[in-house]
Amino acid sequence: MLARDTRPSLNEPTAVEVEGCLDVAAQALELLHQLSDEQYNFVAAPYLQSSIGQHMRHILDVVHAASAQEIDYDVRRRAHPVETDKEIAISEWRHLCEWLESLCEADMDAAIDVRHEVSLNRQAAAKSASTLGRELAFVSSHAVHHFALIRVSLSAQNISVAETFGLAPATLSHFRGEK
Repeated sequence: MLARDTRPSLNEPTAVEVEGCLDVAAQALELLHQLSDEQYNFVAAPYLQSSIGQHMRHILDVVHAASAQEIDYDVRRRAHPVETDKEIAISEWRHLCEWLESLCEADMDAAIDVRHEVSLNRQAAAKSASTLGRELAFVSSHAVHHFALIRVSLSAQNISVAETFGLAPATLSHFRGEK
């Protein structure tokens, strides 16, 4: 993970990219605390092929990838215990929150290389230059996309969740009447 010598001062504003990731983490933690193990492992077939836990593992894999000096979003921990044990997911989210809270506005411009598979027909990876801020924006957007899928599983199980869960920031701004 990227490291800083000092934590941000109380007067230093949180970077908006970090704020977005912390918002996502808060939603994930709120959900995880309300689910039973059975609900976490439920697959809402035929609508979904993955459990909430499998989606959560994937989201966490992407956030973990963004914390590296060179990002590879294709590194996956398939069949990792985080898929079936929500306490592991809670622990990982808390750890990632600590990392996020250690970042400041200046860290958002840190140069990062991103590797990602691009072909559906063969193994072919591209490498792109990016910044930590850009990748954190992607990470939170990606998580929201998976939260929308998780919402389908929750609905199939008659589990209520916050109205904002799985909705994009731009959608919420629209609902508030903001431009």
